Amino acid sequence: MDLKEFEYVLAINEEKSFSKAAKKLFISQPSLSQYINRLESQMGITIFDRNTIPLSLTYAGELYIKSIKDIINIIENLHKEFDDISSLKKGRLNIGLTPSKANNPLPAILPVFRKEYPGIELEITEENSSVLEDMLLRGQVDLCMMNLPIKSKGIEYEAIIKENLYLAAPPDFEPKHTTKNDTPYPQIDIRDLSDEQFIFLHPSQRLRQIADAIFAKANIKPHVLLETSGIETALRLSAAGMGFCLVPEFSVKYAGLTKQPKYYSLSSDLNWTLVIAYRENAYRTKAAAAFAETVKKVVCSQEVEQ
Repeated sequence: MDLKEFEYVLAINEEKSFSKAAKKLFISQPSLSQYINRLESQMGITIFDRNTIPLSLTYAGELYIKSIKDIINIIENLHKEFDDISSLKKGRLNIGLTPSKANNPLPAILPVFRKEYPGIELEITEENSSVLEDMLLRGQVDLCMMNLPIKSKGIEYEAIIKENLYLAAPPDFEPKHTTKNDTPYPQIDIRDLSDEQFIFLHPSQRLRQIADAIFAKANIKPHVLLETSGIETALRLSAAGMGFCLVPEFSVKYAGLTKQPKYYSLSSDLNWTLVIAYRENAYRTKAAAAFAETVKKVVCSQEVEQ
């Protein structure tokens, strides 16, 4: 039993095909099939049911896959513990984060972290929350900086701060009426905007899902001008008078726009929580803990500079 064996079996299970797995592993399909046949013969079990389309696991195969994933997790954790022996003088940290966090507040966090831990190599992956959750569960990233809610099982998180959500409006917008609340911006009723145009994020993004829920609760079908994957893009288009968009507090504070949109509140308790997410029960390296502490220090003390 070796790691190559694990890699081959996991690739076949993931691709549900010997030919696709062989291509991914850069070996021939006959060689891969022979390898698995020998493995099954040695263990006296059948791992894959070859009579199904796509390929599926037998009951023994399911047990085998679960066991090798546990073994791989133990090996990965052992390697991470070895990395910690160097007391953060060197190491590698794979960070996943949503595009909004890559724009703000990551540029303020990384210089602080780099100054304190210059020997830690950083790899940054930007994806939407659903993709990041999957990458975290697969062990492709060590941690994720993202917002709640987290929808996947097997993920635990550390809450950092609650971030208010505001509505950005074109500079020439004049609301019908406003009210005061506990936020810095006047509150308007979303129902007064039923005839306005909106700039939305893509449906897979958390902020879009929150916006959809707001409109559904108000029983409004919004006029969508366009969709974009970038909060900063939506904000700049709003500042250019193109339409309305929902934006997080960090984007409001630190976008650095020359021409500003107008900002409004939709509710005093409209917010989302910034978290550092980890794979459940996985070993947390000292580098990961140090990054989380740096995020807290920069974000919670409001050290982010415009």
